[in-house]
Amino acid sequence: MTENEIVNYRMNSKGYSSIMRGIPVSEENLDSARSHLVKVYEIPRSKTYVMYRGPRTSSAYITLKKDAHSFDVYHNPRR
Repeated sequence: MTENEIVNYRMNSKGYSSIMRGIPVSEENLDSARSHLVKVYEIPRSKTYVMYRGPRTSSAYITLKKDAHSFDVYHNPRR
């Protein structure tokens, strides 16, 4: 993922509680997003968490990583 794409995902999160929103799921994208946060905001990786977006299973209120099509990155300063 390029730096311009990362900035676009960051700008799409304006008005939401996430720092980055709607990033397509892949390990490379997750690593790029977290590296960008460390570089720009100086947020340690341990203070970020990921919520996956996509269809929910019938018995849960969350989306599993294997079923997700995108993810959002959040910052938790209390950790």
